[in-house]
Amino acid sequence: MKKVFVVLAILFIGILLAGCTSQPAAPVATPTPTEVPTTIATEVPTPTVVPTTEVVVVVVNKTPNATPTATPTPQPSTTILFTSDMTINPDATAVYIPVGGKVVWVNADPYKPHAIQAINVQTAKYFGSMDTILIPYGTAGFNVTFDKAGYYDYKTVFQPELIGKIIVK
Repeated sequence: MKKVFVVLAILFIGILLAGCTSQPAAPVATPTPTEVPTTIATEVPTPTVVPTTEVVVVVVNKTPNATPTATPTPQPSTTILFTSDMTINPDATAVYIPVGGKVVWVNADPYKPHAIQAINVQTAKYFGSMDTILIPYGTAGFNVTFDKAGYYDYKTVFQPELIGKIIVK
């Protein structure tokens, strides 16, 4: 234990001696006085009192004439039904619809598949391609909305072939 006190005492003395042998401080520069410019007093005119005028603004809220929004008129749709006795109801050889009208092909035959196919490029544009379009039983069917006036030909598949025509006026 005496050794610890001796070591601490030596360290304490060493720290004291280190603090006493510091270098002298550098001389501090003394600031030189600068001249303060003299200001010449000038007369400031006193402001004249101007009476304020009060302005009253009246805001009138006027609702602009509302433009009626056009409600689209529902276009009729025609359903072409494939039946189990191999007929099409109504007769699909000529179906008349207005521009924007829709034709829906529905398979009501639970025993046989039915399909349609475009005959020309104009009809294929609405059918999506010249490929055969299968109309499965028990679904909403296949529908096409015709947006341009004209004649659109197609044929039936998987039954006696029938050439059908959609006439859009």
